[in-house]
Amino acid sequence: MAVNEVAAGFIAMDPQLSNAMANALPVPMVEPEDISNAILWLVSDDARYVTGVTLPVDAGFSNKK
Repeated sequence: MAVNEVAAGFIAMDPQLSNAMANALPVPMVEPEDISNAILWLVSDDARYVTGVTLPVDAGFSNKK
């Protein structure tokens, strides 16, 4: 999720780290449109009874064990 010189340095020191940082989900990475679609739904009448919840848009990554 964060590609920069520091992350590249950590991966260079430990090549197995790149496997741990790879997309482990059976779906493509989350795109900006996925986030905007969730926001559009939340502000629509379809979500009028949804209050006080956290809505992770991460393809289940936060539930990964």
